[in-house]
Amino acid sequence: MTTKSVIPSTNMTQLGGRKKKKKLITTGPIRTNLEAFGVAILGAVLLKWYCLEAFQIPTSSMQPTLMGSNEASVYDRLLVDKLLPAFRDPKRWDVTVFGYPLQKNQNYVKRLVGLPGDKLLIAGGNLYLVDEADGKRTYNPLRKPARIQELFWKEVFPARQLVRGDNKALGGLLFATPSDSWKELDGAFTIDLKGQNRPAWLTFDDSAAGGFIDLVWDGYPTSTAAAIRERAGSNGNEIVPDARIEATFTPADQIDELQMQVDVLRPDRDRLNFALVVKGGKGTLEVRGKDDTKPLLISNAFVCELTPLRATSICFAHLDDMLYAWRDGQQMLELDVAAYHCREGCELESPQAKDNQRVKPQILIKGKGKLEISGLRICRDLQYTTRGFEELRSTLKKDGFITVPDGNYFMMGDNTQQSIDSRGWTALRLGVTADNTVIPLTEVDPVKNPGSHTLRGNKRTVPPTSPPDRDETPVIIASRDMLAMIDEFGETHALKARISKPFRDQVAGSERADFAIEKLGAQDGRSDWQPPEEWVPFVRREHIRGRALLIFWRWPFPRCSPIK
Repeated sequence: MTTKSVIPSTNMTQLGGRKKKKKLITTGPIRTNLEAFGVAILGAVLLKWYCLEAFQIPTSSMQPTLMGSNEASVYDRLLVDKLLPAFRDPKRWDVTVFGYPLQKNQNYVKRLVGLPGDKLLIAGGNLYLVDEADGKRTYNPLRKPARIQELFWKEVFPARQLVRGDNKALGGLLFATPSDSWKELDGAFTIDLKGQNRPAWLTFDDSAAGGFIDLVWDGYPTSTAAAIRERAGSNGNEIVPDARIEATFTPADQIDELQMQVDVLRPDRDRLNFALVVKGGKGTLEVRGKDDTKPLLISNAFVCELTPLRATSICFAHLDDMLYAWRDGQQMLELDVAAYHCREGCELESPQAKDNQRVKPQILIKGKGKLEISGLRICRDLQYTTRGFEELRSTLKKDGFITVPDGNYFMMGDNTQQSIDSRGWTALRLGVTADNTVIPLTEVDPVKNPGSHTLRGNKRTVPPTSPPDRDETPVIIASRDMLAMIDEFGETHALKARISKPFRDQVAGSERADFAIEKLGAQDGRSDWQPPEEWVPFVRREHIRGRALLIFWRWPFPRCSPIK
């Protein structure tokens, strides 16, 4: 058997030496700060790329939800959640940031209104889902959630009075009968019924602006609305059947009947009258036609007493083919009136509404003694329109609806009259030779014309005398026989093209300008053509970059508020 000798451990002290300490590696303050700064930058870049990013709103297309107003010098900054689209599909009514389909390196922000597979109709200011089954087509109104709808109401009275600086409403925005029974003081109105048998009326008129129409400056603070009005004028596209009337009523004596009405007149169509009727201590919602005495549709009743010397707040709305009634801030009743829709006849036939094409929000009163009406507010809904979007209109005329393909979405701006969105995105296709000369698409042939190819980009052409912006392409430089075009991938191209003389002679001020190209070297000067264009209304799922979360800065009124 063998054994191993064991050497006992000996510490340094026993050996007469000293224990050595390990030297720590140290860095200077400059290196430490640089490392921290680098990590912070990396974290910020990753956060911006994958999670959150801030944007500034440069245009008016989403006003008043998101302000990008030159008139008011207000440009909202919003925070966008870029992580959410990775975990769920976008939802209807989301305020969405995405890559513009015709210039994918540019971010757009709009409200998502159409989902994959939807069949959409824009009519009467509303959005409808079209359902086809068993050879029958039905239209289901897309009703906004309450939190969004409250944002979409645009005050018309007293807002228009304040914008114009009028001292009184009676005789201007409001028409009252009998006129000698009404008085106005500090924004309140008093009617002395004097026991008359005939009813008293208070009607929103505003004939100077064409009545209850979709003026672009409705719904803004007074100073901003005044600036927009000065620039845009008072022309609207449509009468607006969706209205809300609210007021506080304080009777001094007996009130036999009170009605809040939205009266809709359209050319070659029967009159429709939507009303809240308060009578005998009860309230009902009604739809009437030519015969006021016999309702076409009537709801159940709710308690609604107008007690003498007691203030009662009442609100009535016709909205998205529904009627609503509130008393003292509490919703009391609603009634589906989709059978009596206003999908046709709302588009104005002339710049201002005529007598046979009007919406009249009004109040009717029967009884005796005096009645005070205070806090009167009349609002209209956001009005979705198709005017100015010819490709959309031709599609609706042909098919009756817009079909959203799978994996795609339909976007619209909240400022429907000043938003270029899915309704009007138009692509321009150009044939180009190897030396960047524009040619007809029929001449693009890699064999016969080596190096020739096609370019596709946004088409928002303006007259030659108007200054361009980054959304307008191609930019035509007629004096040099050139045009600059940004393609759908964001690349800029300088192209040779002689623009036809009619376009060169256009004056500034046109909303849109089509152009034709003359063939270079043509002898007769008549061999010109218009480049083909196509409607590109949809945003693909992979181009959606995030959902707007909140406005974190609005100059000159700093604030932080969630986006509805």
